[in-house]
Amino acid sequence: MDNFVFQEGDLSAEFNRVVLQQTRLAREQLRSLTSKQLEGIHEARKCFKRLRACYRLLKSADNVTFRQGSQFFRDLSARLSVLRDTEVMSQTLLSLRAGNHGLVAIVVFDQLERQLALQQLEAITEAMTQSQLVSDQLGQFLRRYKQAEQPTLDADVLLKALVTSYAASRRSWQRARHSGDNDDCHHWRKCVKYYWYQLRLISLLCPPPKAQLNSLETLCDLLGDHHDLTVLKVQLARVASAEQSLQALIARRQRQLFQDADDLAESLFKRRTGHYAAWLTKRWHKIVS
Repeated sequence: MDNFVFQEGDLSAEFNRVVLQQTRLAREQLRSLTSKQLEGIHEARKCFKRLRACYRLLKSADNVTFRQGSQFFRDLSARLSVLRDTEVMSQTLLSLRAGNHGLVAIVVFDQLERQLALQQLEAITEAMTQSQLVSDQLGQFLRRYKQAEQPTLDADVLLKALVTSYAASRRSWQRARHSGDNDDCHHWRKCVKYYWYQLRLISLLCPPPKAQLNSLETLCDLLGDHHDLTVLKVQLARVASAEQSLQALIARRQRQLFQDADDLAESLFKRRTGHYAAWLTKRWHKIVS
């Protein structure tokens, strides 16, 4: 069974169980690292994103706890981001090379790949150092969490948070659609990711339509690929000869990804926020109550 899900009706107990479980999982992943087996860093960062989605559920009822928890796991994730960014650029570059069809000179890809390979060696050393420090902080968090008064969560606060996440996803989609700005697209992605994680949390108590969850996951992937291309653009500044041709290839790929994401959003966010709130509340009380 997926552990990132509320399994019982006591929402406060389930919230605290999930927080502890995801924190322990992240720590286990980091403690299992070797210089040749670094997947645990990516898995730990996924745990941090899930934890931040959890803490966002508390925002309307306990803003202080929400901010403290969200900021704590955001900071930890940022400390582990250097390796992720380097690997993502390498993977994105390979994907662009495969779909190049002669638009960009092969020497450009070769030059960038050599640069990224050197960066990755440095990133591995830094990641190993940071992972130990982050693991220690997670251990301290677990000790404090067990001793402190634990957060509470009820159905009204949960439903309000889900509606807020839906509204943020819908609003950020409309903004990105209007501006076409990469930062707006990235913000949209983060909103959708939180919303998707939160729907996963209630998928046993009040299962969302399966097609909705699947479409949200696909949307997260599309917007993630869009952002990965944006990250790669930073590297291009170091290769003057790559600027025009590779930027054009990236722009074309991003346009297609955004169009696919926009098409999905049309169906996912067609309800106005008020209508969505009424639909969700009715569904919850019908299934859970």
